[in-house]
Amino acid sequence: MDYLTFDLVAVALPATLLLARAQGRRRVLGPVAVLAATAVLWTAPWDEHLVRSGVWSYAPDRVLARFGSVPVEEYAFVVLEVLLVAAWALRSGALPLRRLGGDDGARTGSCRRGALGWGAVAALGLLLALVGGQVRYLGLLLLWAGPPLALQHAVAGDVLAQRRPARLRTALPVALWLCAADRLALADGVWSITPASSTGLSVLGLPAEEALFFCLTCALVTDGLLLAADPAVLRRALARFVPDRSRRTVAS
Repeated sequence: MDYLTFDLVAVALPATLLLARAQGRRRVLGPVAVLAATAVLWTAPWDEHLVRSGVWSYAPDRVLARFGSVPVEEYAFVVLEVLLVAAWALRSGALPLRRLGGDDGARTGSCRRGALGWGAVAALGLLLALVGGQVRYLGLLLLWAGPPLALQHAVAGDVLAQRRPARLRTALPVALWLCAADRLALADGVWSITPASSTGLSVLGLPAEEALFFCLTCALVTDGLLLAADPAVLRRALARFVPDRSRRTVAS
C-alpha cells in the first residue's frame, strides 16, 4: 500500500459514502473549506519539523511527491480528515445545530477554564519537547494541539461544554477508525516513527502518540466545525477579536 491508496481508501472513500445521502451537506461546505485551509496552514510547519527532525519518516517508494520534506499526500490527508469528520457529523446528527442557552457567568467560567487548561497542555508540551528524547514526539504533539484548542475554548468554551455529547459521538468514532487505519499503515511500512523520539507505549499495537494524535485532531476538527457553523459563535468571535469599525464593515 502507498500513501495515496491510504488517503483514498481510509479517508476519501468513507467520507464520500457518508456524504452521499447526508442532508444539509451544502450548508457545511463553507465551514469545511475554512477549517481545511486553516488546518493545512497550522499543520504544515509542524509536519515539516517532524520529518526534518526524524520523528516521522516515509518510505520513498510509497509517496508521489513532496512539498518541502512532507509528502503531498500528508496535506491531502489533512483536508480529507476535515471532510470525513464533517461527513460523520452530518450522519450522526451533530449537525445541523440546535440553539443552546446559558448565562454569562457560566459562559465566562467555561471559557476561562478551557483556555487555561489547554494553555497548560501547550506549556507541558513545550517542556517535553525541550527535554527531547523519548518524550519528543509527545511534547511536539501537545505543543501543536494546545494553542488552537485553547483558542476555541477561549471564544466559546461554554458552547463546547453544552455540546459535549455531540462532540464525543462525532470525534470518537472517526478517531477510532483512523487509529485502526494508521495501525495497518505503520505495519505495512507506509510511514514510521523513530523509536528514539517515542515513549514506546502502545494502545493495541498502535504507538500511544499516534492514538493521541488522532484523538486531538478529531477533537480540533469537530469543535472547529461546530463553532464555525454557529452564527452566534461567529458574532462572538468578531466582537472579541475584531475592532468595532471592522465589525460594522463586515456586518454591512
